Amino acid sequence: MVDQPEQRSPSEPIPEPVPEVIPAEHIAPEMPPAPEEAPAAPEFIIPSAKTVAAKKAASRSPQASSPATSRPQRKERYTLVTTFSTVRSLIITFAAAVIAATVFMWWTSPDFLAAGAVRNLAIAQATAAQIDATPTFLPTPIWFNRIGIVPGHSGIATRGSTKGNVDPGTVCPDGFNEAAVAMKVADQVIATLRGRGFTVDKLEEWDTRLFGYQAAAFISLHADSCDNFNDGYNHSGFKVTNPTERLSARDRDLALNDCVRDNYSAVTGLPFTPGSITVNMTDYHAFHEIAPSTPAVILELGFLSYDRDLLQNHTDRLAQGIVNGLLCFLDPKSLPEPSPTARVPTPTKTP
Repeated sequence: MVDQPEQRSPSEPIPEPVPEVIPAEHIAPEMPPAPEEAPAAPEFIIPSAKTVAAKKAASRSPQASSPATSRPQRKERYTLVTTFSTVRSLIITFAAAVIAATVFMWWTSPDFLAAGAVRNLAIAQATAAQIDATPTFLPTPIWFNRIGIVPGHSGIATRGSTKGNVDPGTVCPDGFNEAAVAMKVADQVIATLRGRGFTVDKLEEWDTRLFGYQAAAFISLHADSCDNFNDGYNHSGFKVTNPTERLSARDRDLALNDCVRDNYSAVTGLPFTPGSITVNMTDYHAFHEIAPSTPAVILELGFLSYDRDLLQNHTDRLAQGIVNGLLCFLDPKSLPEPSPTARVPTPTKTP
């Protein structure tokens, strides 16, 4: 169906055409042609506070953690550090305990313990030494510079007929006695050895420190009788022996005995008289009290009668003979020349 033009009445005025409006250039200037389309920049969106909080919560959750930074690994590392620290602490504690115990042993006097405890300890040490210790010629380093010297009959006697009193030993009619000679010689020996750097213990005859006493060498000094046998013979001479029944330090006992015998004879000129060595010497009480590893001898310096001039007026020679004997055993290089071997003399008749 074709649209028919609208019919107007002849009386109606013809409407004028509406003019086309063209805007001026200064009102709406033409836009330049748009360039070729470039790729659009990514839109930046500022996250909201709620979004940020949600992301932080997610990062703290165990499920969001990666295996490389998970809690089990941190726990394993913490356990390793703790174990290492514990082991190190134990090692340091043990080392400190060993050092403290060593220092305590070196500088603690045997008087620190009661006599009964010292006696029981000596028994235990003797048992251990017989079972486990293998004697060697050299003493242990701890006691290498320590020497024990007993001036015979010194101190208060705790046994025998003089118990509770001072025991002078053998006494001559004029009062010249064994204890005084032994003490004078011992003091000179101690002074000389200390001057050479040795640690020397002056022990009494019945000293409680004798129980379990450990040293590089031990010697007890005595003097023989003041009797004059009136048989026409000169019975001058000295005697020295070691604990003959003891096996724990046999080699060192014999070495000390030989050194003292040879050097004492060489310096004093006194003959060695082994024929008059008695059981009281070989079974001397201190031999059973000191540690079984301590080399020991007992020395009879000479006769108060036949050797009186030497024992009364030349004790320095007696002391030097003992010092040389101990040095021969402990430090033979310190002696200028080897000591000559003593000869067993034949008793001579006094003219």
